[in-house]
Amino acid sequence: LSMLWLILYILNPILPNSNGFLSLAEVDKGVKDTLISTELYDCKPAIIRAFNAAKNSLGSKSKYGKDYVEIKEFKLLL
Repeated sequence: LSMLWLILYILNPILPNSNGFLSLAEVDKGVKDTLISTELYDCKPAIIRAFNAAKNSLGSKSKYGKDYVEIKEFKLLL
């Protein structure tokens, strides 16, 4: 249950349109603003690799699922 609260805490400010999809820009902004960690923010190649590995990893029927990380895939991104 604590992992769910952590995910919701992190997701809340980085889902501005609440559509259930996260773009790389939203993830990048979330790392910078929510986690307030310059060390993590400076690791953009790792953030990009994690984003690309997580997106569409669970399969999506949505036309946007191949380009974005869905809420259900967010735990894999972490």
